[in-house]
Amino acid sequence: MSFTEKLRKSWIEETFLKRECVKFIPSSWDLHRCNPVCQVCQNLIRCCCGHLMGEHSWREFVPPLSLYPGPGQDVEESWSMEVYTRASPTNAFGIVDFQDTATRVCRAKYVRVAVDSKSEALLQLMLREWQMERPKLLLTVQGGSENFILPPKVKQAFSKGLITAALSTGAWILTDGIDTGVSKYVGEAVKIFGDHDLRKRNTVGITPWGVIDNNTDLIGRDVFRPYQPLGNPLSKRARLNGFHSHFLLVDDGTLGKHGCQQGLRRKLEKHIQLQKIHPRLNQGVPVVCVVVEGGPAIVSTVLDYVSNVPPVPVFVFEGSGRAADLLAFLHKQTANDRQLDPDIIEDFLVRIANVFEVERAEATCLYTLLQQCMDHRDSITIFDSESEDQMATDAAILTTTLKGTKASPAEQLSMALGWDRADIAQKDILVYGQHWQVGALEQAMLDALVMDRVSFVKLLIDNGMTMSRFLTMDRLEELYNTPQGQTQRFLHHLVEDAKQTSLPIGHRLSLIDMGLVIEYLYGGAYRSTYTRKNFRAAYNRMQGKEGRRDRSGSLSKQKRGMKPNSNRNSSPQDLHFFRTAQPYRHKEQDVSPGNSQGKVVMSPDIGGASILVSFNFNDLFVWAVLQQRQQMALFLWQHGEEALARAIVACKLYRSMAFEARESSMYDNIAERFKAYSLEFGQLAVDVLDCAFRQSEQMAMKLLTSEMDAWSHFTCLQMAVSSCHRPFVSHSCTQTLLTDLWTGPLNMRKSSSLKFWKLTRHTRYFGAKDHFKPSPTPCHLAAGV
Repeated sequence: MSFTEKLRKSWIEETFLKRECVKFIPSSWDLHRCNPVCQVCQNLIRCCCGHLMGEHSWREFVPPLSLYPGPGQDVEESWSMEVYTRASPTNAFGIVDFQDTATRVCRAKYVRVAVDSKSEALLQLMLREWQMERPKLLLTVQGGSENFILPPKVKQAFSKGLITAALSTGAWILTDGIDTGVSKYVGEAVKIFGDHDLRKRNTVGITPWGVIDNNTDLIGRDVFRPYQPLGNPLSKRARLNGFHSHFLLVDDGTLGKHGCQQGLRRKLEKHIQLQKIHPRLNQGVPVVCVVVEGGPAIVSTVLDYVSNVPPVPVFVFEGSGRAADLLAFLHKQTANDRQLDPDIIEDFLVRIANVFEVERAEATCLYTLLQQCMDHRDSITIFDSESEDQMATDAAILTTTLKGTKASPAEQLSMALGWDRADIAQKDILVYGQHWQVGALEQAMLDALVMDRVSFVKLLIDNGMTMSRFLTMDRLEELYNTPQGQTQRFLHHLVEDAKQTSLPIGHRLSLIDMGLVIEYLYGGAYRSTYTRKNFRAAYNRMQGKEGRRDRSGSLSKQKRGMKPNSNRNSSPQDLHFFRTAQPYRHKEQDVSPGNSQGKVVMSPDIGGASILVSFNFNDLFVWAVLQQRQQMALFLWQHGEEALARAIVACKLYRSMAFEARESSMYDNIAERFKAYSLEFGQLAVDVLDCAFRQSEQMAMKLLTSEMDAWSHFTCLQMAVSSCHRPFVSHSCTQTLLTDLWTGPLNMRKSSSLKFWKLTRHTRYFGAKDHFKPSPTPCHLAAGV
């Protein structure tokens, strides 16, 4: 056993306990009143805990000599877990292998824990020891524990909707973990719609230890145990469901008694709610309760969820039976503050009594609880799978989560961003007329870029995000300093090569550093704007102003995209994104005409400080390439101008990065990935050229002539054409065109400046379309060009 395994073993044993009953209190005083206690009594009479006398531990108490109550002994003595059980280190944890799932391998991690275990320790077990991914949503499934039949449509909607919602958001699913009732349906849903990768299954069963069939087979410390219960139909025990990934086996010292797990489960849910949905977001993990069928106890459970502060939204599947149908009926009948007629109340009481098989008095109590649930009807959503107007089940569950938590629009957007569900954000959050705090959407854009949420970046742009206003110097530097493990280390390595020096620990990358990296990777006579004299001067002035502001004790509002005292005396133009804009397709201009030559322009920002406003999609595009975010780079490539030039730049940068990775033994594993990215952009460059050549040779000439390092442009494009893996129009003609265009001017002009005519001023190409649009100003080649 390795040292790490020993540490894990000792931590689990030191942290988690089991409970055993040590005082025998007969559940009945009427049988075998012998003195002393005979062997028959020891094998027949059960304690109030559910165990036989012979199954008890007598470490602290003396075994009874007689089952007769002694003189003065209270015959009505009640059993108590706190008094009559003793805690000791857990003796059951490891991996359980389910032998009866022939279709695929099913294994789960498990641990036996005391009912009073701390939620903090349980979450640490799940995250650190079991290495589960942090939850972005918690789906707690409540319902019937006995077997019941779901109608086909309800079963399909529940199974597919639950798993789709979980997989698309990175959610955890909590159930009772047994192979009956609603937990069995969850297991079947995982089997049909779930991911076959065992490491991605996050379906947790919180199960009473005392109700598990053959639980003694699971005893052992850090063991691998096969599990194949006999499944005796006459047994009152339950078997574990084989399609759950993890089990918390809750031990209160009893045998064959359900319900002890509910208190621990609810405390764990509340503790998970306090965790962050993502390290960048302040939003806690949302919880939604999914109700399917259920007995009388489910009514109290629903009331506990919806009356909580903040409330936990409840999603009820109508048509699943019993408690779920009663909740759905009362929810519909009391809509718009309507009161039930006396005749309907009477019929409803009879229905409650028949459904739950209870007396009139208990039915009245349950009706009162149902009415109390309706006092929080806004937190309850009824899903009718038979209705043709219903949205997809997973979308309905997530919408219920957003609306039922009473969160603000900004908090709802954080949830959807954490889930990476732009469709939910577009439908329910970024609606026309929604009011936002100043800078809220700009912060969402920054978070989306850092978290690499391409769909959200597109959504925010389509809803009016102005990149030239959003992308300040501070934000661009924050993007370059996003911690990403190996990616960030490689970027620091490139800076060290470009500067020919070692960086100190904790060095913060500057835009000047990134300019040097771009020049180093591109080579030749190319000069980045980030390294030019006027940019350096403006950059140093900004750093000086921010340094003085920080030393004076005031926080830099610009870094958060907010204006001091933004709630007072704000003009309409200052309240950027105060109301959600109507969606649109594409912005025709990204930079002002006055900045068409790439000059550095100073302008007051929303915080009153001078900032650079020449940043645009090209700066973000180069950032995405250097950060190795290929999908983000491909998306940003479609925005802005000069698609051919930018594709060639990405092709060259990736190829140079691949060379640097091969030169360093630390990064050999990413060189092939860089090469693949380079070829992908090379193919795009060829496609753009092919599209231009199909339309006119003159247009192709215009695309091939731009203000940049001509020799590098020519070399990269030749490489892109030669590496093209599919035929395109006039391949040889295009090679000839390249040679005529580039070698001619290079031979005629001896100047090292390599200046060429600028015909790209009147063309603009969008990568998502196969045609050209006129534009009054050119977009610059890359960051600051």
